[in-house]
Amino acid sequence: MLPEYPESIRRAFARNVLRNSLLLRRGENLLVETWSGTQTWAESLVLEARILGARPMLVVEDESTYWRGVEEAPASHLGQVGSHEWAALKACDAHVYLWGPYDTTREEALPSSVQSRIMANDHEWFRLVQRSGIRSIRWDLGRTSEVWAHRYGVDLAKWRSELIEGATIDPRPMRRDGRHLAEKFRTAKSVHITHKNGTDLTLRLAGRRARVDDGVLDEDDVRAGNVVQVIPSGVTVVTVDERFADGTFISEGPGGVAFSENHNQIPLSGARWSFRNGKLTDYSFEQGESDFRKAYRAAGPGKERPGLISVGLNPSTTSIPLLFDQERGVISLTVGRNSEMGGHTRGPRFVAYSPIRKADLALDGTPVLRNGELVGVRD
Repeated sequence: MLPEYPESIRRAFARNVLRNSLLLRRGENLLVETWSGTQTWAESLVLEARILGARPMLVVEDESTYWRGVEEAPASHLGQVGSHEWAALKACDAHVYLWGPYDTTREEALPSSVQSRIMANDHEWFRLVQRSGIRSIRWDLGRTSEVWAHRYGVDLAKWRSELIEGATIDPRPMRRDGRHLAEKFRTAKSVHITHKNGTDLTLRLAGRRARVDDGVLDEDDVRAGNVVQVIPSGVTVVTVDERFADGTFISEGPGGVAFSENHNQIPLSGARWSFRNGKLTDYSFEQGESDFRKAYRAAGPGKERPGLISVGLNPSTTSIPLLFDQERGVISLTVGRNSEMGGHTRGPRFVAYSPIRKADLALDGTPVLRNGELVGVRD
């Protein structure tokens, strides 16, 4: 179970999410969806929305009832979304999802056919939200557990603390820095990443627009279709030229994960990747190598291509699984599919990323990061 948190913390979180992330306005419709484990946080969101003059609606999924349904209902009845639920989503201007269920171990133990049935409408949900321009925030406190903390090599209490702190900071400095980096990426042709650990990697950019997740969903994001963000947020991401990569990338510090269709999430650490002629030619890991190898061999063409690079912007995060790339100054590199971000690799669902901390990054020979610190950004 989650620990109890003071109302003052929950209210501060709610105010920041509604006022600074969703930019919620008087008269707007807000849909809050939560699992029972995070209901008190959802109630704070409802209260703060009413104070703002917005019109909140709260939907609660009771975890114990959910698991009884999974056990007792026919599999064909799972994952069904009624027209009334779609109607509520279509009618809202903004949306907050406090993700669950809490019992992720039980969830992972379900047969793949049942998991697929439960998630069958995820793609339709994303299409509807994007098509309708609904500003949506997701927060993952309700997915934290000792099992996952051990798996990703982080301290559970610190993970939870950073989820809260990282979602309550002022996003304006991240927006400033993110846009500065995005402009640099837009005009640059080459990327050079170096580190005293032996990293020396050259990539090329393809003139594609960088995406900035700064924890704010404004009109520009809606027009660009970037309407869903996970908080804490804070990262600038750009896809690279998939045809070029040369050198070695050695991750530094904890973090990294591979996502594959048949192997779900594979925690990684201690990655060493070698590239030649635009392809990953050799790899090793201190953690996760066996599972990575299985997933990598099963994936199709494109798995070996560089996908994107990102630079983290959030000064409050260091220990959040799946969000290691948000940590300020961290450079992350991915291989595999990148079409969701505007790249050209559309192969099977295989993506792996690894972060490097305190590295140098130069664009067209001009330093942008030195030892993980941004260069040329005014305070």
